[in-house]
Amino acid sequence: MQLIERIKQHTGIALVDAEQTVSYGQLVQQAEQVASQLAAHQLVALVMENRVASIIDYLACLMARAPMILLSDITQLELYTEYQPNFLLYSNQISALTPLSVGQKTHDDLRLLLSTSGSTGSPKMVRLSAQNLDSNTASIVKYLELDSTARSITSLPLTYSFGLSILNSYLWVGASLVVTETSITDKAFWALMKEQAVTSFSGVPFHFETLQRLRFFNMSLPALKVFTQAGGKLRNQVLQAFAEHCQVNQQRFYVMYGQTEAAPRISYLPPKYLLEKLGSIGISVPSGQLTLVDESGCEISESDQEGELVYQGENVMMGYAANRVDLGLGQGESVLHTGDLAKRDADGYFYITGRKSRFIKMQGKRISLAHLEEALKQRGVTENACLGQEDKLVIAYAGSQHQSTIVAYLKELSMHSAFYQLILLDRIPHTSNGKVDYPTLKQQACL
Repeated sequence: MQLIERIKQHTGIALVDAEQTVSYGQLVQQAEQVASQLAAHQLVALVMENRVASIIDYLACLMARAPMILLSDITQLELYTEYQPNFLLYSNQISALTPLSVGQKTHDDLRLLLSTSGSTGSPKMVRLSAQNLDSNTASIVKYLELDSTARSITSLPLTYSFGLSILNSYLWVGASLVVTETSITDKAFWALMKEQAVTSFSGVPFHFETLQRLRFFNMSLPALKVFTQAGGKLRNQVLQAFAEHCQVNQQRFYVMYGQTEAAPRISYLPPKYLLEKLGSIGISVPSGQLTLVDESGCEISESDQEGELVYQGENVMMGYAANRVDLGLGQGESVLHTGDLAKRDADGYFYITGRKSRFIKMQGKRISLAHLEEALKQRGVTENACLGQEDKLVIAYAGSQHQSTIVAYLKELSMHSAFYQLILLDRIPHTSNGKVDYPTLKQQACL
């Protein structure tokens, strides 16, 4: 794997946290020690926290060619029993879970399994190969113009494909990463940003909305040169404010678009076009290709015509998995039908216009509304309907006694109350053919 080979060649500082500075040499040595205790092609359930120990474990799995499922905490292990993980890896400690003689052997190329449904807990996973990860990392490095002088910070969870791509791309070029579990709402985070001379900050729309409220533009962070934003559409008003701030301070702001299925980056908007193309997701990442297709699957060549956004490239996943047997499958077609509707302007820049299927992005995580409805029904909320848009979830339900059940479940999913709205109805409206009347619900919810 190119990422591992590159890391082994680097010198200098790789990771910094509140207690230590880890050189590339130390990072490789410690990862190799953990890797020696793992077995190739055997599945590892890795508890991936924003800690140095977790990064060592992640690299150890890549070195050992042991594919991994990333868990945000150990309690998530029960969600993935269908995959029969062989090892549990947590803070450099390995525990055997399933004998190596049990379970389907994983494919030689498989390296990583990531959830595709965000925080809704579906066991459906994206299968990513070494080539998928290497290809996307190389593209990100190229368009962000990264080199060894760059320094980022773990403002995003490393279990999230966006957060993980930052780790991969910075290690690829021999840059450094400040590792912290501190929230951006904590003064200690910004003290660390300044003290460690962090050059790049990454976030989802929620982060940048929060930064505005924190009066970020008044902060003194002389080393900060680059912003990257993905995980959903940022409001044009907020985006314009950051664009103007960056112009004054000679900083670059990259709007990006991606999906976990593409490991995860698909497009980026060059900073020089941020104001001119406000709201655009930009152009394809290097070595990829973006097109639009109509409902018949035919390519749309005209500008300003809406169609489904389709991406092709070596970073497109091997395919999906639902159980251990699926982990033996190889690379599928390297074409991704994103499920998003978009238009392309006369200059070739793309704009998302809607979603083909019922998904929303909440706090940077892609959520299936259908899965959410089913999960609530299983908890006794038999009459419910979920709808929404970027960073706003609306749940309509019948029966006032169910409110506490819904709130408790959303809390389980770490969903902040600022991002959802509950509507109590006498009954859920249905159309004449018995389907939920979502247009009526949208009007009631003012979406």
